[in-house]
Amino acid sequence: MCSKHNEQSLLETKTVRKPLVEGAGVVKTFLTMLFAHLGVCLLCINVLFDLFILGIPAYLISLFSMKYFRAYMTALINFTTPIVFNLPMNWSGTKVYMDKPELLAKAKEDNALMLANHGSRIDWMIGMFVSYLTKLGDYECKRKRVGFVCEGIIQYMPLIGWYRKLVCEDVFVMRSFKQDAGTIKNNCNSFHDAKCKRMLFLSPEGVVCDFGERDKKYIAECRGFCEDLGYKPFEYVLTPRYKGLTCLVEQVKYGGMIVSVTMAFERDGKFLNQKLTSLDREIPDIYSLLVGLAGSPTNIYVDMKELHFTAEDDIKTIMMEDYVRKDKVLADWHKILQDKGPEGFKEGFSVVHHNVLEANLIQLLHMVMMVGLAWYMDRLASLFSFGMCLYLIIIFTHSLGWFMNGTSMESVPFESGIKAIVMFFFGSKHKERTVAVDSKKKK
Repeated sequence: MCSKHNEQSLLETKTVRKPLVEGAGVVKTFLTMLFAHLGVCLLCINVLFDLFILGIPAYLISLFSMKYFRAYMTALINFTTPIVFNLPMNWSGTKVYMDKPELLAKAKEDNALMLANHGSRIDWMIGMFVSYLTKLGDYECKRKRVGFVCEGIIQYMPLIGWYRKLVCEDVFVMRSFKQDAGTIKNNCNSFHDAKCKRMLFLSPEGVVCDFGERDKKYIAECRGFCEDLGYKPFEYVLTPRYKGLTCLVEQVKYGGMIVSVTMAFERDGKFLNQKLTSLDREIPDIYSLLVGLAGSPTNIYVDMKELHFTAEDDIKTIMMEDYVRKDKVLADWHKILQDKGPEGFKEGFSVVHHNVLEANLIQLLHMVMMVGLAWYMDRLASLFSFGMCLYLIIIFTHSLGWFMNGTSMESVPFESGIKAIVMFFFGSKHKERTVAVDSKKKK
């Protein structure tokens, strides 16, 4: 997406470093981060077990029947899902609120294409959480397989990325519509052929903008793009990449819903995904949720609206109009939270629950299965040693990423460190976190 407008001057750079745990001293921060790293470590070990012991061997089934292969993998995903969100959400006090739970219940009856804003790095975890629900307020619903359209680099991330690639068969794109069109269509049609229905999540914005020079430039380009089309520049969202949607409608060509999803994040009465130019904007990731155990939990608010379009419609206009609405929803929520506080803000939303006991039992069952197999193979010491090494690697990579970027960037484990190194060697050599600030406010 390009624009002749250059609004780089709109944004200034100010250097700050985001604390690991808001408002905590050294000791509390240290203990909280030990738990958070442990949560990520347990997630990795459990996913490792499901991937290599229960997942990859099932590829033998695919040689005979893709229908039964996908049915097996769907059952495996349902078995894995609780251990993904149990510690970050259940143990850490995270709550999800929805304004239209009945719309999600309806979307889970068939295939669905969910188009969400990109205000966090844990959209995928929220998608897994809501897909696992069997009751939404007064509405009964089915547990649903969920897939994601992800940036290509995610499939190479250790463990979670491999799991999303090999077990979940997500759609991985490399940012080029010309290259990705065939990949998108083939993925959707292969699920149709196997009669395997799923909810497919996509963020049309494509990227999360942090606070570096390239991020500021892209924000300015998005604002210029809006003006070129006669729209007021968006303040809370980036402009949508609409071209790939002509392929993604394959997801619902035999029935199903297209749903626009708007998510906001709140902690201690603070609206996290604020204006793109705000000094106070935060981008929640896995650690943002995990530190809620000893700090303040993060609350997630979800708005949904059904959309109707096909590949032949003017998707560009439809998506731009929807993003005008998304931007207004977030602006209105931000103001309501400021005026009424957290309790007043929650009016009109329903908190969604699931069986917490079931999630903890599945977490325990994973541990019993791993320890039992290690005991049977006389490898208990090896399992413990591997777990400790993995724990130390997670501490090192996340700490390295936080030190180099000044913020946590953990959408999947190891990402903070890996991205920090990649950014360092490819030109983003920022030792500190750079924050976009609206220069007009400082005058």
